[in-house]
Amino acid sequence: MEVSITGEDDVAVGLCVIDNDGVEHLIELERDGEIYYHDQDGYPDDPTDRTEEGNERVNQARRFAKYFVLAERGYDTVPAAENPIRINAVRKAINEMTADEFERHFGDLYQQLAYEEGNATSPAITVPPEATDSSIFCQNIYLGVDPFETDIGGQLADEYGLAIDQSAANIDLTDVSADELDTWAEYAGEFTGRVEETDLDLSEATYIDETSQLYIKYPNGPNLTAVDDHLEPAARDADTVIELLPIDPQDLEYFKSFMDHYLRCQIRDSFVEMGVHPPDEFQVIGMGRFMSTWRYDNIEFYPEFHNPDAEAFH
Repeated sequence: MEVSITGEDDVAVGLCVIDNDGVEHLIELERDGEIYYHDQDGYPDDPTDRTEEGNERVNQARRFAKYFVLAERGYDTVPAAENPIRINAVRKAINEMTADEFERHFGDLYQQLAYEEGNATSPAITVPPEATDSSIFCQNIYLGVDPFETDIGGQLADEYGLAIDQSAANIDLTDVSADELDTWAEYAGEFTGRVEETDLDLSEATYIDETSQLYIKYPNGPNLTAVDDHLEPAARDADTVIELLPIDPQDLEYFKSFMDHYLRCQIRDSFVEMGVHPPDEFQVIGMGRFMSTWRYDNIEFYPEFHNPDAEAFH
């Protein structure tokens, strides 16, 4: 894949992308990632007239254009759960968790998988009767940022007279006075402004802020249907979505290490589906996102990255 920026203003960015078949794509997208113009002459204009491979080349160009703008300009153009930067931040945050923290967030998922393997007496969630195919057990993950873990956040805390003897994630703002709450609000606002001004790297300051209840997805033709009506409405998009077919989770320590590998597979999927080679750290074999697995099974030019016997990176 090759790409260059052809134009830019306060609203949008224009790019020229050359895909892996040598076809030129002219793409224009807004800073929120919405593509409002895409012209190419290598494939039929109507998606229904294209082959699966042709449609995927077009989609690769669109994904790569969004990621390039994110990487080069910092605009939030990639859907959160497909953004390899966010997925990697989730992976690192899980690796930093204590056993108790991991069980608090992912204990239900562990219990459900153990139940499916016959190693637990009760399920954490009831599989809906309409899920006639293999059920996929899902959980949304939301990141938080601990400003105290950054130099700017620490300096501002001193200026505002805020104690930093514990993680920001462990501070309960319902226990503070109205005056203290105002101070926290001012601190948060200034910290956000400083981050935007300096383009601060927050990857080392992230933690798992929240995880959703478990829910089910199941295959419905080439798509997935989610049974998630019981979830509380979310104020923001999930930073990562866990999608696991039944596996043997063994013990919690093993399951935590499995999650590291699984999220590496998700990151691999993000790069592969942009038409680019993943960085060395993410050249792994195994199942990641479910629809990526579908693509590896059904689109001819993709290696079987989900197949444990594949030699896709050799």
